[in-house]
Amino acid sequence: MVPIYVALFMLSTAVMVIGVLLNIMYWLKGRHDLKGSIVWALKNIFSLNIFSLLKRVLFGVFLQKRLYKQDKLRWLMKVLIIFGYVGIIAVNEIKAATRVPQLHEINGLVLFFYTPFVDYYYLKAVALGTVAFQRIDMVYALLNEIFGLMVLTGESIAIYRRFVLKTSHITTTRADKIAVINLGGWFIFRFFGESASIIAYGVKGSIAQYWFFSYGISKLISPIVGGFASSFNEFMWLLAALMIASLFASIPFNKKLWHIFVMPFVMLMNAFPYDHNAHEGKKAEIDFTSRQLIEMDACVKCQLCTDNCQVYKATKGSEKPYLSYAYINSHMASVLNAEHLPVYFGHQISKAEKEEFNTQIYNCLLCARCVEVCPSFIQTKDIGIAVRKAQYHLGLTPKKFHLAKDAVLKEKNVANFPNSERAMWIDFFIPEPPEDYYQKDKAEVVYFVGCMASFSPQVQDIPATVVQLFVKAGVDFTLLGENEHCCGYPLMILGMKEDVDELIKHNIEEIKKRGAKKVVFSCPSCYHTFTHEYPKIEGVELIHHTQFIKQLIDDGKIKLKKPIDTKAAYHDPCDLGRNSGEYEAPREVIGKLPGIDIKEFPSTRELALCCGGGGDVEIANPDLTLEVSKGIIDEAEEIGIDTIITACQQCKRVIKNAADKNAKGKFKVKDISEVVLESME
Repeated sequence: MVPIYVALFMLSTAVMVIGVLLNIMYWLKGRHDLKGSIVWALKNIFSLNIFSLLKRVLFGVFLQKRLYKQDKLRWLMKVLIIFGYVGIIAVNEIKAATRVPQLHEINGLVLFFYTPFVDYYYLKAVALGTVAFQRIDMVYALLNEIFGLMVLTGESIAIYRRFVLKTSHITTTRADKIAVINLGGWFIFRFFGESASIIAYGVKGSIAQYWFFSYGISKLISPIVGGFASSFNEFMWLLAALMIASLFASIPFNKKLWHIFVMPFVMLMNAFPYDHNAHEGKKAEIDFTSRQLIEMDACVKCQLCTDNCQVYKATKGSEKPYLSYAYINSHMASVLNAEHLPVYFGHQISKAEKEEFNTQIYNCLLCARCVEVCPSFIQTKDIGIAVRKAQYHLGLTPKKFHLAKDAVLKEKNVANFPNSERAMWIDFFIPEPPEDYYQKDKAEVVYFVGCMASFSPQVQDIPATVVQLFVKAGVDFTLLGENEHCCGYPLMILGMKEDVDELIKHNIEEIKKRGAKKVVFSCPSCYHTFTHEYPKIEGVELIHHTQFIKQLIDDGKIKLKKPIDTKAAYHDPCDLGRNSGEYEAPREVIGKLPGIDIKEFPSTRELALCCGGGGDVEIANPDLTLEVSKGIIDEAEEIGIDTIITACQQCKRVIKNAADKNAKGKFKVKDISEVVLESME
């Protein structure tokens, strides 16, 4: 007959399996291609990408490298719990299979359900002498205690952080409390169960001492339970069984526990390259990809995204601070789970909360700083855009963004000016322009200027500088002029990608007409959009102007002669650095400028600050953009520079506004092309 505690564990495992299947069914309600996903996984596993997977397993899943960089106390907590749980499961499985004669006749699958309670049998076998206590048993006993204490220590840190330090910016829920109780409760009652078994079976002190923690507890409680040790032993193991049964049964239904399964899966899934647009055109019951639904379930609400969020920092003193991706995920997952899961015990989102949410999601800069720190490796930026897309399909996009959409679709630029004026900057910045205004029928290079540099007077000097560089370097280039249409980026990040198909087709056709072999962008967002969202243009290299300038310097076509007498730091634009992976080319160019004293911002490269102009935030909340941009000025003050160099029109404009307002013009803000041209003249 199966013991009651084993039966409880079996029942809870069955409940857990049902819950897992319900969650998988929920994921499959999103856009997906099951066959294609399996093929994609197999191709990556049976390729050199397997090394990326193994690296992610070691440093991501087990050693939690990202978490270590951000929060060492939380890292310690997580690592203790992970290694403690894995270790004790492994030790108990080995003991059950090799050291307990009573369990040897039980087959492998059923034996699994005995392993959490193996010491109930193991200590009895040792006490009765049916197992000779050997050196290996000492090792098992010591490991058993060490792994158990690791988990309890990790749980204690979790309780300390949550309830004493109150590190979480999101309210502690009932589910959070249940998760903490379940994760640690089993080990507490397990230790008491071992202590009771030591007393009930009369295990000799010379042997029991290797269960050092349980042995210590047995010494304390022995005077109290001595008369009913056997009953107390059964009761403690029953409580341990109830606790682990509660833990297993609740895992798929408690998002704080469910991430235990999903988080490692997402970490490994995102170790491989993936076409995130592959399923965008498919219709599904839920307006997200299955991959995104899985990623939402992997969020542990650790708040590292919030701690690194510039918008949170800018608004945390307000009545309604923005709580970064953790807030977006918590809200959206609650809404979707309540609507599509047959069993849901979480928070029910109110109408007022939905209205507030629809305002807050457009305060996200989509800068992707949170992507770089997320210990689950969730692609938070992509999910942020997907949430906006879902809101757009529901007709909930705020009116101001519809005005931007109308401008792009009608005038072919986000500035809402006649597109025939796209090259008008030439009249103001080029004293003697050529008759063709740099617009030729055929050229080796197409210079794609972008909406901001074409129409904003504050940064029209950037394309003027770039064309002068090209002329001096002898580049065969052309502008598209009024035939250049918005790349579509401002609408794509509002979730309106389906509305920009004509823009994409038009721009590709115009580039092909010119017979160009290269397209150069001085706008990182245009560059990122062409390289990540547009279909591949055969035979055409897409390149940012920092990369092209570096090539021209390396080829000897640009010669840097004049010293640049300034203390400067390079600011990484989000869409060039984090979102496109280009950090070196601009630094190599700046490093070749004679005389320049170059420094790094405290927040640089992957964690560089956003200028505040991303995510279309400025359209609806310009005050927030200005507040966020102060962070860069503060860092410039800290390192004692006088010039901020960047490689983005939007960054230059926004940072210059912040410098004028907050530093009274103390800092010069320049595009990298400007300092290169200065050094050439």
